[in-house]
Amino acid sequence: MKKRFFIACLFSTIISLVFAQVCFAKERQLGYVSSRTGDVKVRRAKKTVWIPAELSMPVFFGDHMRTWENSRVTITLVDRSSLEIHSNTHMALNTIVSPIEKKNSVLLFFGRILNKVRKTIVQMKGYEVQTPTAVLGVRGTEFDIASYEDGTMIVRVDSGKVTVDSETDRRTLCSSQGTQLSFDAKKIVVESDYRPEWERAEKDARKNLFADGKKYGGFVYTEIHKRTDYLKGLVDKVNTLTAERERYVSMAKEARKRGDEIGYESSMSEAKKISREILELNKRIAFTGRRLECDFGLFSHYGYLAKHPELSKKFQGKEFILKQLDNIEMIHAEFNAMIEEGMKLSMKDMEDLMDEMKGKVEEFRENREKKDPFEELDKD
Repeated sequence: MKKRFFIACLFSTIISLVFAQVCFAKERQLGYVSSRTGDVKVRRAKKTVWIPAELSMPVFFGDHMRTWENSRVTITLVDRSSLEIHSNTHMALNTIVSPIEKKNSVLLFFGRILNKVRKTIVQMKGYEVQTPTAVLGVRGTEFDIASYEDGTMIVRVDSGKVTVDSETDRRTLCSSQGTQLSFDAKKIVVESDYRPEWERAEKDARKNLFADGKKYGGFVYTEIHKRTDYLKGLVDKVNTLTAERERYVSMAKEARKRGDEIGYESSMSEAKKISREILELNKRIAFTGRRLECDFGLFSHYGYLAKHPELSKKFQGKEFILKQLDNIEMIHAEFNAMIEEGMKLSMKDMEDLMDEMKGKVEEFRENREKKDPFEELDKD
């Protein structure tokens, strides 16, 4: 009896959490600006205008933060975790999250952030940092991460653990450990008592980029095309599965009209399996979308440098960047449409799953003395 009651409560909790995640994620305040020095700008989700960051200003899902020379800003999250954003940094908060994910994601396009992450946020939601070079999964920790203009990524862990995934290698860093990666050297070498020279690395990255913009722009350009093709495949698969699911739903309706309950249950069972598969694909779409957002953000920065009246004079290979910029912006627009399509389909699956769970909970409440709708779950 206790187990059945627990399951009923669990379903109720899942429904409420999912409903909140789906309906209110984009309006939810993630934190606020707790300190600021120098020139710091904020760009709200789906906006194009940058506005000055002010003390106590709320920070929301999808916001971008940009610091310039000799400027810093600290964002304190609702659970009292904090992000200390150094100068010359562009980052964003939770731009693309699947309806079934409970995750806080920071996209670091370029620059440096000191992350102080409380265990509560990791246990309840998970926390990751995405860069153009690698992805960091966090488990209640304090760590410094930089992602510089030439693709150099540096991580140092002060406490806790951080998992670094470069897509070709994966390692876990513990306290006082660190590593450095680049676009063309993604093997993760873990160093103990790691003490990186942050300022020197930042200057070297600018020097490398300006010496061969075609090389570094080419890395990002190639990744954008590769990931866009992969994303197209995921969305196409979602569309195919959605059509297949609708076919089973139609079969179920026809079976019910005929009074064929076995046929109805069988067809609906297949439809539900497909819905769950679509939801899993949705997580992959969201993850790939975040990876692509990092690439788009960095290439856009290259475009800014290539157009800058003074900086562009030192930028060797800027012609390649400028030539590809319009193409990348067009791909970015196509990407946004694909993400919206993939999320829309998966939102429908999320709503269907919510309706199914709500029905089971209501049935359980109304029929306590009848056959238990959680009987099959209770057998083990």
